[in-house]
Amino acid sequence: MNEFMKGMDISSYPEMLDKGYQYYDFEGKKINLLDFAKEQGFNYGRLRLWNNPSRIPETQGYCDIEHTKRMAKELVSRELGFMLDFHYSDWWADPGHQEMPQAWKNLTDDELVEAVYSYTREVLEELAANQTYPDIIQIGNEIRCGMMWPAGKVSNWSMLARLINAGIRAVRDTQGTRDSKVMLHLDQGGRYYYFEEWFDHAIENGVEDFDIIGLSYYPFWHGTFSDLKNTMEKLVERYHKPLIVAETAHPHRRSVGSLFGEAQEQIAGFPATPQAQRKVLELIMSITAHIKDNMGLGIFYWEPFVRGSDEEGSWGTCMGMVNDEGRPTEGCKAFAVNVNQIDCDVNAKIYEPRDLVLPQGADIRQYVPETVKVLKWDGRIEAQPVSWNVDDLEDATEGTVAGMLTVSGETVQLQVRIESDDVNYIRNGAFEDALEHWNLHKSETAKTDIRQEVAEEFPFQTEDYFYFASKDNFVLQLSQTVHALEPGKYQLHLEYMGDNTTGVQVAMYAIGEQMEEKKAIFPSDSQWQYCTLEWQVQETTDVEVGIKVDAPAIYGKIKNIALKKYQTARETL
Repeated sequence: MNEFMKGMDISSYPEMLDKGYQYYDFEGKKINLLDFAKEQGFNYGRLRLWNNPSRIPETQGYCDIEHTKRMAKELVSRELGFMLDFHYSDWWADPGHQEMPQAWKNLTDDELVEAVYSYTREVLEELAANQTYPDIIQIGNEIRCGMMWPAGKVSNWSMLARLINAGIRAVRDTQGTRDSKVMLHLDQGGRYYYFEEWFDHAIENGVEDFDIIGLSYYPFWHGTFSDLKNTMEKLVERYHKPLIVAETAHPHRRSVGSLFGEAQEQIAGFPATPQAQRKVLELIMSITAHIKDNMGLGIFYWEPFVRGSDEEGSWGTCMGMVNDEGRPTEGCKAFAVNVNQIDCDVNAKIYEPRDLVLPQGADIRQYVPETVKVLKWDGRIEAQPVSWNVDDLEDATEGTVAGMLTVSGETVQLQVRIESDDVNYIRNGAFEDALEHWNLHKSETAKTDIRQEVAEEFPFQTEDYFYFASKDNFVLQLSQTVHALEPGKYQLHLEYMGDNTTGVQVAMYAIGEQMEEKKAIFPSDSQWQYCTLEWQVQETTDVEVGIKVDAPAIYGKIKNIALKKYQTARETL
């Protein structure tokens, strides 16, 4: 483990081969993919293991122990490191899905603990006999919300700790003189507060014999790059454990459907292109490699060689590191980078300021920000002064203002909007009167509140917002019925900020007689998002409008909800 890990999760590779997919090098020559991956700089492979996938038709029996043993042989024979990912489920385990294996569902707590130990031990003994004992063993996959539900939910920490410790004990009882490491892996790599809460509880309940903290970090789900750096630095300071980004990815093109599009590009901060894929991966590797005390061990790309399917918008159609013809993308070249030679003082990205919303007749010179945030290659954020060409927007009309950084001379843009003075059909849309006029339906685990924040920019006014959070899977609906809307074109808009991860669904909606409109919101916790939904009313009717959330454990904020009617010949508010 002295070498920086450049890993690949290749759990689906046997399935890809069985389906007849071919792989080629950059020149179009047919290749052995694992040999090619090693040549590109990959030095580790990760394999997931499901308990009994044969009972789930969608798995087609892959990711069982036999496929894992064969793939482990392929890795070890090439002198690649081997990470084993115990899901402790018959199918996918992630923050929103941690289904207990069918064979264990009727066991008592004591029997379940023994089953985890026995199963883990038997698997590791088989791998040892296969001469492929893992270098790193994950006890569970993305277990921020627990595992083997309901017994191992985080609401039952004493039992969850017993289950984790049973898996760890099986590793210690089988590894012999091998220097294999135990990793505990959570999602939300850019959100330290989840990690601190989880690991504090784990340690309080006796989970101490682990070696590595694993993080999933997808920049379109799990916070900014500087959030990743801050999370990792704080984890090292508090727990003194080395770290691995156990899952990451960035697309080489947009998807069909909702998996990855313009909204995700804006949140990730990079477009869906092969060149951006390479830069994002080099940036994540650089941040990890420059964590203090050399505690960032490496990163693993999640399924770089998975291919597309008939399912529209599938991961394999855009997130992999091969195109439709089986040729590698530019992103593959990221794994040849020498992380120790990256100049961390160079600008990696300039964060354009969020849209500026001005009152009618305002002087834009009083509102434009004096600095913008700039990301460095080790994840640091610097505030660099910017000079704006405000003459581009005479009399504060809507549009784009150009600026230039005074340090590097690079250009930046600012979008300006003018507040509408039209009638707002929503009552109490700014939550000044708590939840008056609003209907709230939610799971018991969801906690809600009206909170207040002070704007970061002039004129620094305070705003109320609706806050919600849950430590378990939950649903929430906040709605209001607007009566007797006359015919015309309407726009519902609100501002949203919050967590995102696997399984999060947030949408704003409008429902009336003979009409139902819905628009997904792709959450970001780095800045407020201005979200809109438009529809046409044909006849005077009542319309229910609101927002729905169906998600694993996350938090969210909502403010400034408004419903306005378009005026004659008007295209935007």
